[in-house]
Amino acid sequence: MRLTLPFPLPRLTAIIGGGGKTTLLFTLGRQLAAEGASVLLTTTTHLAWPPPEGMVFLAPAAPEQLAAAAQPGALVLAGYPGENEKMMGLSPEFFREACRAFNHVLCEADGSRHMPLKFHREDEPCIPAETGLLLQVAGLSALSRPAAETLHRHALSGIAAEHCITEEDVAHLMLRAFSHCGVSCPSAALLNQADTPELCARGETVARLLRAEGYPCAVGALRKEVIGCWF
Repeated sequence: MRLTLPFPLPRLTAIIGGGGKTTLLFTLGRQLAAEGASVLLTTTTHLAWPPPEGMVFLAPAAPEQLAAAAQPGALVLAGYPGENEKMMGLSPEFFREACRAFNHVLCEADGSRHMPLKFHREDEPCIPAETGLLLQVAGLSALSRPAAETLHRHALSGIAAEHCITEEDVAHLMLRAFSHCGVSCPSAALLNQADTPELCARGETVARLLRAEGYPCAVGALRKEVIGCWF
């Protein structure tokens, strides 16, 4: 699958939300590296550890190590192993060096505790100031299931724990996140986990609500390598 995006991919792309952020991170990274770009994957929060088999991992002791790793076609995951099977990201100094050295830096800038939807606190997500494209992901597996099972930080959202998530809920949460982020860069939404024709159709309902507010939105299933149109 070649994943086309609604905007040119900038030097730094941040990915937020739930229901497929890490899969999107690696999918885009592999695609860009296969096209000859130098690509660095990292996080401003935490990333699942250990990395996929065969992934080049770098825990840099000096910024110069990042510059040396930025070779054409290179795909590098950079950070530091932490606790509870999580990887921590780079310091601000090392992050700036990565953005100078690599053609593309893809950054997972959010956490959702493996839930398909996210309600953000005031201090979330952690989006780098230099971000040139914001991609928000949501998992359609949340539809018709209780908020307590599908929405990270549902207790802060005002949505009752037993409330079953609707298409309008997904659109509302994603629009709130875009507004909450306060970024001025281009932004787009990916409705992932459209694993059945029913979920694909329900995803298109959400997509129409987001597109009506000016956000390009695609519906698909990353693990099945199927992504629809953004507009």
